[in-house]
Amino acid sequence: MHELILVQGKTKRNITQLVGNVTWSSNMDALGVELSFDYAFNDSVHFEKFDLIEIGNHVVLMNEGKVISRFVIVAESVSGRLGKSYTCFDYSWYLNKNETVIQFKKASASQAIAKMLDRFGIKHKITPIKTLITKIYKDMTISDIINDILEQATQETKTKYRLEMNKDVLTISKMSDLVISPKVRLSSNIPLIPIPSALGNPSRSRSIEDMKNNVIVVNGKEDSSKVLASLKDSKSMARYGQLTEVITADEKNESQARNIAKNTLAEMNRIKETVSIEMLGHDDVRAGRILAIKEPVTGLSGNYLIVSASHALNNGIHKVSVELEAV
Repeated sequence: MHELILVQGKTKRNITQLVGNVTWSSNMDALGVELSFDYAFNDSVHFEKFDLIEIGNHVVLMNEGKVISRFVIVAESVSGRLGKSYTCFDYSWYLNKNETVIQFKKASASQAIAKMLDRFGIKHKITPIKTLITKIYKDMTISDIINDILEQATQETKTKYRLEMNKDVLTISKMSDLVISPKVRLSSNIPLIPIPSALGNPSRSRSIEDMKNNVIVVNGKEDSSKVLASLKDSKSMARYGQLTEVITADEKNESQARNIAKNTLAEMNRIKETVSIEMLGHDDVRAGRILAIKEPVTGLSGNYLIVSASHALNNGIHKVSVELEAV
């Protein structure tokens, strides 16, 4: 059973019986997890002792005694005399709220990120990333700097990484290590079943909107327009027309530039297939993880990247709607 615990300094209160419409969501385009809930409230003097929540308080989402995530309450909405609602974000929210100036000179990507996080006292667990970073960052948020560093690593090595907050520890992992096969138990006398075994409202779409079949890598210096590498797919260009992506790279050698062009073309020169489905809820389902599916009715089979995940708790029933992208 899911519970919400309100944390105010050293004081902890279980507010589960006072909340409703609990939802949380994650998205590949967003940094962390957003949580929202309604809170029982009225303005009578008899309810004052239950009017506990203040902006800036923290809440902990738990399930069966296990901490799922920790959040900071960032917004409150009051509707008339009855009811309040709150919006919360996990601790990665702080990465968007702090800017810094920092310089790296041939530091590995993982060492560079760790150095910056240490400066702000942020706990972290980072997989080794060997890509060398030489760059000065000015007036950028921590999150934007991390994303830029990870993008450089992905362009150079083709390895994708996912940043997520695990309780209060910022974790950066290879996306290929985040394959999940979650199972749930519908009742105590029924064995565990994979959550994709009962899919609802499936839909598929295919698109070339984000396709690129011509990649050019140029020197990132302001006073230079030198082309470091270029690569194209002539067959794709003949079929779909020329679709060009220009990438700026800082102080890359010719071999690195060719790798960036090759990896970018391999990633972007394809028809994008997305799938939207509803499933039984599981706490492991979140954006950036890869869901293993084998479901004969819909024909879905293989590994799918979770682009977005929206969880909802209603009357004790946990469901999740996901948008998937074929890996």
